[in-house]
Amino acid sequence: MTKMNALCRWLCCIALVSPQAMAQAPSVGLHTLADFPVGVAVPIDPWPNSVLQSPQRQALVEQHFSSLTAENGMKMAYLQPEPGQFEFGAADALLAYAKAHGLILHGHALVWHTQAAPWMDAHQGPPGSFTEILDAHIQTVAKHFAGQVHSWDVVNEAFTDDSPSAYRSTIWLDNIGPGYIERAFRLARAADPSAELYYNDYNISGALPAKLERVLAMLDDFLARGVPIDGLGFQVHIDTDSPSLSAMYDAFASAAKRGVKVRISELDIAVNQSEQYRALTPELARLQAERYRQVVQVYLQAVPPAQRGGITLWGLTDGDSWIPGFKQRPDWPLLFDDSFAAKPALAGMANGLRGQP
Repeated sequence: MTKMNALCRWLCCIALVSPQAMAQAPSVGLHTLADFPVGVAVPIDPWPNSVLQSPQRQALVEQHFSSLTAENGMKMAYLQPEPGQFEFGAADALLAYAKAHGLILHGHALVWHTQAAPWMDAHQGPPGSFTEILDAHIQTVAKHFAGQVHSWDVVNEAFTDDSPSAYRSTIWLDNIGPGYIERAFRLARAADPSAELYYNDYNISGALPAKLERVLAMLDDFLARGVPIDGLGFQVHIDTDSPSLSAMYDAFASAAKRGVKVRISELDIAVNQSEQYRALTPELARLQAERYRQVVQVYLQAVPPAQRGGITLWGLTDGDSWIPGFKQRPDWPLLFDDSFAAKPALAGMANGLRGQP
């Protein structure tokens, strides 16, 4: 059977899931259904919904997940709020919590244009001074967590969606040049030889094939020249309609054929993109559950077992999601509602991990 015929047969099977299967919450933790990390992004102190201060969130984390990511608390602005002033207390507390419960920690992110510290954005100086800022931040942070963080998003969202210039205009690109990306990976490897190093971006899981091609061209160049990179992180912020399953498969498979690890690094599935709903209906919940199952099965089909870097949900409950605030609309994109109750989406993801229908 050809790969295409196998994919078509498998996609047909995906559509046969029953509402009854979607409605039944799994009796075991999601992480027990996979031999790769199943993770979740969580807020930490000082955010009011910090997992470190919420027994309800901790109960869900400890039941279902094997990996944690700090949603915001390990970004540049929060680890180095003032020049040379590093504040690791909240991130260290998350690391201690992870260790105490047998979870791994994925670091997010060493370099990003958004949520750089305000003083970095306001900095005025020659290009060399930006290189010094970048170097000092990566070296200090990566060394602080060396041997304790399983993996890092080294650079996050460095490419534009549609510009032929490829690279996004940021303080790093504008003052250092595109070489800042390679520099970040080399510095991260030198500071922590044991951590897996990822490039992470959005709209590359089938939505914008041309953007993925630009990212893959960088990946190919890095691999050919020995730049240390272990994998590609796909931010899968999608809805129930798009991208297509075949486009998603092609995206994951294109990265996997390079021999690197592939992560679904930020997964959530919006259901109110048309802004017509004020509450999650049973039909929307069923569609969302099916979509979660499909995404997981596409990932398992496209990525060989040895290259599966894991799947991380971008948020624990609907009340924690970034989407309603950012998109200015109601939405319910995650596995648990804002009362910590499991939604059909949880069963959908579990069925995907089990390889069901």
